[in-house]
Amino acid sequence: MITPPHTLLIHGWGANHHIFDPLLAHLPAIWQKYCYIPDLPGHGCAPFDGTFNIDSIADQLAAQLTTRTHLLGWSLGGMVALSLAARYPEKVASLCLTASLAKLMADSDYPQGLQRVSLNMMSSRFSEDYPKYMQQFLQLQMLYADTGARACLNSLVTAISQYGAPAALNAALHALEQADLRPLLSSINCPVLLIYGGRDAITPPRMGEYLHQQLPQSEWCLLPQAAHTPFLSHPDEFTRVLGQFWERYS
Repeated sequence: MITPPHTLLIHGWGANHHIFDPLLAHLPAIWQKYCYIPDLPGHGCAPFDGTFNIDSIADQLAAQLTTRTHLLGWSLGGMVALSLAARYPEKVASLCLTASLAKLMADSDYPQGLQRVSLNMMSSRFSEDYPKYMQQFLQLQMLYADTGARACLNSLVTAISQYGAPAALNAALHALEQADLRPLLSSINCPVLLIYGGRDAITPPRMGEYLHQQLPQSEWCLLPQAAHTPFLSHPDEFTRVLGQFWERYS
């Protein structure tokens, strides 16, 4: 068996590395062995100096990569992965973006964005009672999941919540709202897999379709019943598509 390149999984806003715990359990052992899953600054147990800069985070993660690596970025983590792939192409074997985006807010030349966001309310609720509102958030994402996927929810919330509310909630949210990575897309030449949920209201499929149009080496996968966490709600479908993609480019 060919030893695969390392894999780097990057979580999204308001969560930490434990969001990928159920996904790891579904990956073949050979892929689990080579996974690197850091916390973003001010999330989980990662320190926070008061700033949250997507490009700087990409620089820091790239410095940890010693071989060509498969990147998987979820939501805000996908923006970090996009920056890393554009700035360090020699370190990237492939890129998987799930429920991610190049730009959050709509603009005259970007109707795919959102007209308004409710993440500010989510940020205040996370700060108020992180375990309670993280559980509510994940329950919403799992409404159309199968029973097996929902069974892990309580233990997942416990694992994610053990560090308390992320210190970087507001700084990371500001970075998410201000970022526009569209100029980077033309410089991304690695294979790209786009996995989106048909019921996702945070990063609706049109955001992924925009990326599919802009990234010439991209593959599109829509999970119609998934919401913002397709790797949690539909792990079997997600890992089947992801595993086949990784194998083709290892």
